[in-house]
Amino acid sequence: MKKTILLLMALMLMGSLALAGCSGGNNATGESGGKDGDKPIKLVWWVHESPSFVEANKKLIEDYKKVKPNVTIDLQIFPYDAFVQKIRVSMNTKTAPDIVQMFGTWVREYAKNDLLEPAPNGAELEAEVYSAAIGGFQYDGQVYGVPHEFNMENGAALRYPKMFEEAGIDKDPTTWAELIENAKTLTKRKGDKITVRGLDITSKDSVVFYFLSLIQQQGADFWNEDRTQVNFSTPEAEKAMQELVDLVNVHKVTDLTKFGTPEEPYMVFFKGLSAMTTAGPWTIAEGYNTFNVQDFDYMPIPSYGDGPPIFSAESGWGEVVSKNSANAEAAWDFVQFMMEEENAFDWNLRTSSIPANKRVAEDPKYLESAPAVKAALDVLPHGRWIGPLADRDYFFQVITDVYAEITNEKTSLKDGLKKAEDEINKMLKAKQ
Repeated sequence: MKKTILLLMALMLMGSLALAGCSGGNNATGESGGKDGDKPIKLVWWVHESPSFVEANKKLIEDYKKVKPNVTIDLQIFPYDAFVQKIRVSMNTKTAPDIVQMFGTWVREYAKNDLLEPAPNGAELEAEVYSAAIGGFQYDGQVYGVPHEFNMENGAALRYPKMFEEAGIDKDPTTWAELIENAKTLTKRKGDKITVRGLDITSKDSVVFYFLSLIQQQGADFWNEDRTQVNFSTPEAEKAMQELVDLVNVHKVTDLTKFGTPEEPYMVFFKGLSAMTTAGPWTIAEGYNTFNVQDFDYMPIPSYGDGPPIFSAESGWGEVVSKNSANAEAAWDFVQFMMEEENAFDWNLRTSSIPANKRVAEDPKYLESAPAVKAALDVLPHGRWIGPLADRDYFFQVITDVYAEITNEKTSLKDGLKKAEDEINKMLKAKQ
């Protein structure tokens, strides 16, 4: 999950959140403090440790102080693991902060337990933010926050243009079939061993997201109507999983020698051992800054079907307001300030994150400032919220375990998918 909170220069992000009846009453104008607008107010804001995020947060606080000099915001920063645990044990107590930075996947559980304030302008926020980005912040017909970050792991791939040129490929693939043919051409071998992977879709995130996205790109879904159970016993799910397995066993453009190891596919790519690797745009910064690689780009992945390149995505980082806040109205005023277009634009640029706000993402100035992410920006309207996973880690692990079993021929395609369906549905039922 830490990977998904990065992007061009670093990662992580925030969003906006919820407010409704607090003791001072709703304030439709957004003026913190109502009649006591000049009364000194202190807000505590918990965030996780991430250099680019922290610096951008501090800039927001400075700018807000110019607008509301009576409001002091105490930014408290915690290492990621400690941060997650601190939220779990504190949200239902009087020591809960006013504002919390939360990953979208977590929000529904806190909303379900009545620990968050719903947004006063939920419909407006839903219109301003991409549906995939805000999905995790919605619960029982209400909005409990809005992320600034569009958290995505697919829709595009890292690519070495020089490898394409040397292979005689002079244009991007426009169909899935062309993508596979290019991958075959780009794959290099020494005997039976692959030395350069033509197309690598073997990370845990890539396997899950592409499995789900390939289902959707065929015009189907993997949820039942009320999103309480998954259904992988469909022709579309079978075809999607078979396509990923075929990359290894039929097309032989990648292998599982690194599968499940700390050396993830994007790391293999930046060592020059892959021509194309599916990964989120956060890996662009990793290439530039961590691996000191400059000669790559980020290419679009064509749709699997005849329709648009629909893809599943989780909701990224955003801010929520605690139900136990004594200053919920003032907290929401600050969160709303973050959502103002100019402030959101500046925050996304400072963190080099993909904007969740439609107006920011569609602003030509953002693309001018971050040209490397064009492929990601182009597909944002096709994103779909991945759904109420309940236990994200378990959901992903079950699917990737089954993918490995099928690829290694330890189970059949149908049996493997039925196993994944049953195990995930059992978990979902237990969590309801």
